Amino acid sequence: MSRSAFRYLPLVGPLAVAAAMTAGTLPALAQAAPPANDCSAIRLDLANPIPGTRIDPGDYILQGVTMDKRAQTGLGIDHVDFFLESRDAGGQSLGRVVPGAVPGPMGFGSFQSKVTIPKETGGHTFFVYAHSSVTGQESVLMVPLAIGIDVDDIDLDPGTMSTTACLGAAPSGTRTATTTTTTTKATTPATPSTGTTAMPPAMSTTTTTVAPAGSASTIVFSVGNPSPGDKVLAGAFSVQGDAYDKAATSGTGIDRVDIFLDDRDTGGMFLSQAALTGTRFWQAVVNLPQNQTGLHELVFYAHSSATGATVVTHVPVTISKT
Repeated sequence: MSRSAFRYLPLVGPLAVAAAMTAGTLPALAQAAPPANDCSAIRLDLANPIPGTRIDPGDYILQGVTMDKRAQTGLGIDHVDFFLESRDAGGQSLGRVVPGAVPGPMGFGSFQSKVTIPKETGGHTFFVYAHSSVTGQESVLMVPLAIGIDVDDIDLDPGTMSTTACLGAAPSGTRTATTTTTTTKATTPATPSTGTTAMPPAMSTTTTTVAPAGSASTIVFSVGNPSPGDKVLAGAFSVQGDAYDKAATSGTGIDRVDIFLDDRDTGGMFLSQAALTGTRFWQAVVNLPQNQTGLHELVFYAHSSATGATVVTHVPVTISKT
C-alpha cells in the first residue's frame, strides 16, 4: 500500500483533547451556533486510537469526545457508531456508544467503549459516526490504521492522518415522530473502566412512520418482547408483538415485519422477517451476534399492504454473552 493512497488532514491529538477538558473549555464550546447546513457545529475527536498507528486484533478501548454546539441541553449527540471501513460500503460494525450514558474518562462530552478488532491484518480505515439529535446530521471521522502489522510495512505516517465528512439529515417529511411509550425498566450503568456501554437511567420505545406521509395513522403496531431496557443474551432470541392496519378491507393489512439490529438506514444488520399468523399476532426467532454485545436497538419495520406506509419501532436493549 503506497503512502499516496492516504490523503488526510491533521487530527487533534489525545493530549490536546485531554488538555482542553482539563482546562474546562468544553462547556464554553457549546455557545457557538453555526449554520445548520453543515457539520461544523459538531465536535468529534478521538483520543484513542491515534491515526496512522498499529493496533492488534482483540479487545480494544476507544476513547474520544463529541458534542453538538447547537444543543440547548445535554451533548446533542445521541449515539456514536464505530465501523471498520465505510458503513455505506459494507464495512463491519464494531459497536455503538451513547455519550453521557455513563461518565466519560475525560470529563464533559467524552466517551469510552470496548470493541473487538477483527483479525484483518493490513491497512484499514476506521470510521466513526457521531449522530446529532439536534439536526439528524452525522459527523464522520475517518482514521487510517494498521491492524496486526507494523506501520512501516504499509507506509503510514503515525499521528498525522485523519479526515472528516458530513452526512446531512433525512429530507424533511420523510420521517415523522408519532408516539413514544413510557419507560418500563432500566439497567445499572457499567463503570467506565470496563469500557462497556450501558443503558441510560431511563429508556423507552420510540415509534416513527416512513412515507407516504400521513398514511400510517391507521396502523397499530406493538412489540411485546423485548421490553425497552431489557438485557438479552446473544444467540437465539424470540421476539413477538401485534400489528394490523385499520384501513385494511380484509385481513390484517400488514404484509411483513422486518427486524434489524440497529437502524437499517444507518447500517443496521438484518436479522429476520417475522412470521405472520393471519391474525394480529406476529413472531420470529432472531440470532443476536456474539460480537455485538453492549447497547443496541432492535428495530422493527411493519409494512402495510393497505396504505404502503411503514411504522418503525425502536426498542433499546443491552446484548450480553452471560
